[in-house]
Amino acid sequence: MKNSLILFSFLSLISILKADDKQLGKLGKQRTCFDVKHYSIAVNVHPVSKSINGSNTIQAVFVEESRMIQIDYVQKMKISEIKLQNGHDLKYYRKGRAVLIELGRNYKKGEVIKFKVSFMGQPEVAKKAPWQGGFVWSKDKDGNDWIGLACESKGASIWLPCKDHWNDEPDSLDMHLGVPKGLMGVSNGRLMGNTSISDSMVVYHWRTSNTINHYNISINIGKYAHIKDVYNGKEGALSLDYYVLAYNASKAIKHFRETDTMLRVFEHFFGPYPFYSDGYKLVETPYWGMEHQSCIAYGNNYKFNKFGFDFIIVHESGHEWFANSITASDPADMWIHESFTTYSEALFVEYTQGIDSAISYLNMQRKLIVSKYPIQGTRNIDLHHRKDNDIYYKGSWVLHTLRNHIGNDSIWMDILYGIGSTFRHKIIRTEDVTNYINKASGLNLEPFWKQYLYGTKLPVLHVKMGKSVSESYIEWYLSKVETNFQLNLKLSPDRILQADSKPRRLALDGKLSIFDFKRLESLYLIKVEIEL
Repeated sequence: MKNSLILFSFLSLISILKADDKQLGKLGKQRTCFDVKHYSIAVNVHPVSKSINGSNTIQAVFVEESRMIQIDYVQKMKISEIKLQNGHDLKYYRKGRAVLIELGRNYKKGEVIKFKVSFMGQPEVAKKAPWQGGFVWSKDKDGNDWIGLACESKGASIWLPCKDHWNDEPDSLDMHLGVPKGLMGVSNGRLMGNTSISDSMVVYHWRTSNTINHYNISINIGKYAHIKDVYNGKEGALSLDYYVLAYNASKAIKHFRETDTMLRVFEHFFGPYPFYSDGYKLVETPYWGMEHQSCIAYGNNYKFNKFGFDFIIVHESGHEWFANSITASDPADMWIHESFTTYSEALFVEYTQGIDSAISYLNMQRKLIVSKYPIQGTRNIDLHHRKDNDIYYKGSWVLHTLRNHIGNDSIWMDILYGIGSTFRHKIIRTEDVTNYINKASGLNLEPFWKQYLYGTKLPVLHVKMGKSVSESYIEWYLSKVETNFQLNLKLSPDRILQADSKPRRLALDGKLSIFDFKRLESLYLIKVEIEL
């Protein structure tokens, strides 16, 4: 009987490995049976050999009984051993990114496990960070090593053995980052101290007290100057820490004053900054930028755009609310991250410069919409490589359209603020957001979501000016729309007309012209076709 059980376990393992070769997107029992609670990462970074070595001590609790679990780590990197907290060696098997660990016995629901995975190797080098991720091995203009990490598209398991799926996050994190002496290592959360471990290496200990997405776990190394500031926000004093290349310190002190404005704007629209306990950081990086939680990667060379703000500070910080606090459970739902954050740029312009400038900003985004593929993707396939940027720009316009369809800014602003608080520090799906907005708006928005999130066709508003025996009139209707789809067209603050697939007619009364309809393209994601 014992030999039969061993054979069954082995055959089951082979079946799992064959069926789950593309590991990151799929959620088998070996991944869902446990919930990660804490990581204690110790990693030493060696610029000369472009290599790393270290360990990740993983603490987790079982949510269902199992004797086997799966973590993830690319085959290019080496695992030297996996040990339980008591020092007992654990057997493991690898194929693709899958690392299946045989625990030696069944762990029951509610049991806690703590094990250490030791690793080493040369991690993937980023081809074009942050879009094609990996480590960035660079030099500053003085010849000092300047190193960064961006791995959203590739997954944290390109360098760290971990449970690499968006549906689970460690509740807290300790990072012990070893770097060459003379350089500084910066990661998420708060600096707890640093210790020399040899004549050539110093370890910086950072602690994150909030849940954190795996791709947000950050490594930054450079000849940094440290600038401190404080923002007095909705939850009191928030520490602001800026780590910039030493020769850019005076420039950064002036440029980063915009951070205070950004935080004030986003706290107004979305609620308190989500990570007061971990602080807010900007870290200068050798790539453009990334939303690493409480440790925003900044590489925009201290430049403002034509609307007068630094895009990277505003956009990547917006992700602290949408991506880092509110996290999609699957990359297929990534519009939650990018659409709200891209729309937050327009809200920033509206708050600081007025609605007309915000409309101009949105019209700039609109030019980048493709609308050939649905915004909502297919789950369980690790959908990162999309063929367009519609989760950014079309998604922003979907929200702008929804605001005008609701037609009540008080309700709309309550919805935005409510999303920020209701889903704070939660992992969610598209349905959570859409159901919340449906209820909060009091509208049936299912046709709206089907049209804009799951469909690709943009509604066409047909407008015709006509003349009957007794009057002149304007007629309008929508085509290329889902069943029961409709829009409330805001022609003026006090005049809203309904549009759907049914032709509607209104007598001209001197207050309405065909050009009022054309203006709707600045308020809704529609095409307006006018027949004079």
